[in-house]
Amino acid sequence: MKRLLLLAVLILFGKFVYPYENTYAVVVGVADYKYFSTYSGDLTYTINDTRKFCEFLRSKNGGSVPASNIILLIDANASKANIIAKAKALFAKAQTNDRVIFYFSGHGDKGCFLPYDADSYGGNMLYFSEIKSVFRCAKCKTKLLFADACFSGSMKKMISENTDLKKNIEKNAKITSKMNIAVMMSCQGDEFSLELPELRQGLFTYYLIRGLGGMANRDESKYITIQELFYYVYHKVKNKAASLGRRQTPELFGTFDLRLIVGKI
Repeated sequence: MKRLLLLAVLILFGKFVYPYENTYAVVVGVADYKYFSTYSGDLTYTINDTRKFCEFLRSKNGGSVPASNIILLIDANASKANIIAKAKALFAKAQTNDRVIFYFSGHGDKGCFLPYDADSYGGNMLYFSEIKSVFRCAKCKTKLLFADACFSGSMKKMISENTDLKKNIEKNAKITSKMNIAVMMSCQGDEFSLELPELRQGLFTYYLIRGLGGMANRDESKYITIQELFYYVYHKVKNKAASLGRRQTPELFGTFDLRLIVGKI
């Protein structure tokens, strides 16, 4: 009864809440690669990113997700086989009114992410098609992917410099209320995902967490929609990168209702 009342109130005020009972999240971070050295591919703040993202999920604003519903895979535990196996097992627990989240912080390449055991010859890459297969293990209707990785936007090129952001989102998001699959990438396919020493985090993850935590709210509804989140992250990341003389342009695409709730204040 309380849920129906809340849903009615939110619809009355123009907000559609996609209901979910539980959240299941796989959070992956790789800094110390098996086949790379400190100077040839290792990263600095990806582990900090993953831990902070987990802390956010455990917080009230993040949904107070139980520790048992979060799998954190760092460095050696983040091999390709282990990521796939752990994600499939966890996501298989999700029922219709739950949601699943896959978060990755590390290197990316054309059409894939680089897990711990990726090598310079293209071995053990985690391809986007394989992540889609993992998502299919979940029966739920809401599936979110956040990636803080260089060249990650190569999954699908969406944003261009000369298009209106709102129209671009509406055109590329196949809007529906039956299924919500949203993918938010830290940069375009030809860009680097910046790590900033003053933040001790990746630029994208820093603003992603802040946005989900409330900073992305635009209408004082106390809920964060996927559209609000992307507007916030897109402008913050792009402007900060530009102030450093760099270029980083987050992307959003998928099949989802633009009013999909992804956070609450």
